Amino acid sequence: MSLSFEEFRERLSTPGGAAALGLALSDDEGRRVRTDDSASRAWYDYWASTTVPSGPDATPGATAAPTASETTASGHGAGGHDLSALRAAPAAFPAAAPFDPGAPAPAAPPARKSRTGLWVLLSILGALVLIAVVVLVVALTTARHWTKVDVPEQPETFHSEEYETGRFDVAMDDVNLCFVDQAWSDCIDAMTSEYDAVCADIELTEAATRVCDEYLAAIDDMRSQGTDGVVASLGTFGNLSRTAELATRQVSNEDYRPAETHEAVCYLGFLGECR
Repeated sequence: MSLSFEEFRERLSTPGGAAALGLALSDDEGRRVRTDDSASRAWYDYWASTTVPSGPDATPGATAAPTASETTASGHGAGGHDLSALRAAPAAFPAAAPFDPGAPAPAAPPARKSRTGLWVLLSILGALVLIAVVVLVVALTTARHWTKVDVPEQPETFHSEEYETGRFDVAMDDVNLCFVDQAWSDCIDAMTSEYDAVCADIELTEAATRVCDEYLAAIDDMRSQGTDGVVASLGTFGNLSRTAELATRQVSNEDYRPAETHEAVCYLGFLGECR
């Protein structure tokens, strides 16, 4: 099988091309060699020496495969590429199995990444979540509810106040309404008018009731003696006067204010609003 240098480079850039040429290069390494002229030439010379005899006495394998140091050095040539990561072809490559263009390139085994760290992290996170759930359930089931006073209650205050009860007190002085030699009927009329003006049609206190009753009884006694004649002597009944009865009572200052409160909750004895 004979390929020109350019055909060789094109093969390196195709999937499985390096393996089809019998080179120990991956597809990525083949593409990287393809982009570097010096590396491409070194690998082409190596490939050509293993497949095409260079003279009558030449034998396969006469040219050694490029080493990693040679490839790296060539990679820092005109192209400036770093090919230190490329694998060197095995030095004993000529002893390998003959190149078979139809043989599929061997598939590289997939890299297995260790997941131990991931499982440890997930286990820790799961444990933390479980602990948080347990703490939350305990906090909710043991929560203590109580009423917190924000502003204390202000009791109602009172003041004393005088007021009229609606009843009346009646007093009588010692100045008689009648006079000696006055017509008896005129004296009766004067005392009757005094009684009507002070005692009639009102609510009296107990003491005022006794005074008015005695005054009315005297008038009735005078009427029983007739209406003729004159006043010969004056008695003890004088002028009547009345005043409204007063009492004292406690009146609210309308200053009562209920306490301002709200329902507080304490969790685990120290979270929330605890006493």
